[in-house]
Amino acid sequence: MRYKIRKDTVIRSENAAKPEAQSSSYLNKLIAQLKPVHSSFDFGCGKLRYERAIARTTDELALVDSEVQLSRTQMIRGRSTTIRDYVKKSNHVHAYTVDQCASHTRKYDRGFCVNVLSVIPSASVRMGIIQLMRTKLKPGCPCLFVSLYRNSDFTRMQRLPNCKPYDNGFLMDSLRGYSFYGLIPPDDLVSLVERGGFKAESIKLDEGSAYLWAKSPDKASEPTQFDIRESLENFQIRAS
Repeated sequence: MRYKIRKDTVIRSENAAKPEAQSSSYLNKLIAQLKPVHSSFDFGCGKLRYERAIARTTDELALVDSEVQLSRTQMIRGRSTTIRDYVKKSNHVHAYTVDQCASHTRKYDRGFCVNVLSVIPSASVRMGIIQLMRTKLKPGCPCLFVSLYRNSDFTRMQRLPNCKPYDNGFLMDSLRGYSFYGLIPPDDLVSLVERGGFKAESIKLDEGSAYLWAKSPDKASEPTQFDIRESLENFQIRAS
């Protein structure tokens, strides 16, 4: 997704997406131990870092991201392709934009939001996405939120001349445009998710990442409608 935070500054969050080869062994093991469910979503699927691991635990998988991320040509598991083209031959994995996800009535048994919230430079968009994920889950169903709260590389990166502090992280200006890298302390992650309408169930910490399991309300709740505006230079989501 892309976020315009200043007159001439557009954050390209796709720059922060990592490939499957750089996935977390801890998270892969956690996912592999999950009981199978009928349907799941991976919100902010990026470069399909955990798509195969999640797909093994569910009959149907919805990959959700921005139009830019789903349609741009990139290297996916050694192939130059788009996410849409990569999954189009699958009969149980489907790709949706955030707008498409918000507009359809389908609800899921389990959700994943892995290293997404910390790369969003807008508090209102961050909250809108949490609320949207809540409405896409069936009542009382779980969602796993993963976020960095400590990273030794960030200390080194912040000293670079092309980095500037911003919100709970920093902006990096490179040939690929601006990127935002943030950290969310575990207690702040719990508070953020609960303000979005979830009930925090458990949290574990491993090598600088927080793994928070939360559940959607036992009964369907508002807001259920979202105003989503996406362009190459701006992304906004508002719940109503």
